[in-house]
Amino acid sequence: MHKVTLSMFLAILMLSSNVNANQQGTNAAKNVIFAQIDDLTISETEFEEIFLAAVRYKYYHGRIPKNELLKFKQKVAEDIVTQVIVHRDAQKKGLLPDHEKIASGLNDYDAKYADNPDWQNRRDKVIPQLRKRLERKNLLEIMESKIKNITRPEADQIAEYYENNTEKFTEPKRVWGSIIILNVPASADEKTWTDKIDVAAQLKLRLEKGESFATLAKQYSDHPSAVNGGDLGYLHQGMLDAGMQETVEALDIKQISDPIRVLEGIVLFQLNGVQTEKLKPFDEVRQRAASLLYRELQDKAWDNYVYELKASATIYVNEKLYVQNNYE
Repeated sequence: MHKVTLSMFLAILMLSSNVNANQQGTNAAKNVIFAQIDDLTISETEFEEIFLAAVRYKYYHGRIPKNELLKFKQKVAEDIVTQVIVHRDAQKKGLLPDHEKIASGLNDYDAKYADNPDWQNRRDKVIPQLRKRLERKNLLEIMESKIKNITRPEADQIAEYYENNTEKFTEPKRVWGSIIILNVPASADEKTWTDKIDVAAQLKLRLEKGESFATLAKQYSDHPSAVNGGDLGYLHQGMLDAGMQETVEALDIKQISDPIRVLEGIVLFQLNGVQTEKLKPFDEVRQRAASLLYRELQDKAWDNYVYELKASATIYVNEKLYVQNNYE
């Protein structure tokens, strides 16, 4: 699932499934209208409930950064519209939910809250509503599965996709290095740091005179790689501390860095080799290219389906409400 689950079905799970035109008129009198989708009215209050639930799910402590507020509100609103029109289309097409799956879901709730007195007291009232919600969720899943059940791409399509998207199949530059790290406690004073730098400098002199990096790493390094003589293997861009990365980029093969101060202590780094950026052969990544292309074609099929549904529906969204309220 990719598109329908963008807000974890919060919209379709929380909206009433049996709103009619008369009820909508009454509700609209009490609440500002947030959206109108054909004959279905969604009040501002309903939208705020859905939105706050989405914020609690997505953001740690339920607090949304100010710079993400507007975009996230727009995303939730878009999801609501998409889920409503897809659910209605599934019903129109006569699709039926998987009742065995629904029963299994209800049994899971029963098992999860078996020892919860509140659940036992409210169960008979909650179960019918929960069943409807699970049925709506399941219909959305079934519809998405049907729309995305498309023909697999042909061999020539896959080859063309590879040629047009070489960045997806290019192995980035990697460096092969070895390390000696002399740990320094976070609470250490400046003299302790200076003393460790002096030790590292002495080790570098010994290395430049011909002593084995692996031997000294096993003897002096506090890093887990010491057992392997300090060998880190090949490292992708971004795996090293920013300061170290800059230093390593300037090294020649077999050159040893000056002592580098990092959060954990003092480091000596030896550059053993460099693997340049390399495009993987088509035969090696054929299956991955096929999978990526198929997924993109599925998403395109879904986007086209939703676009056509929206084009044939009467949809109004009160965008002025996007900028109201602050959920930080």
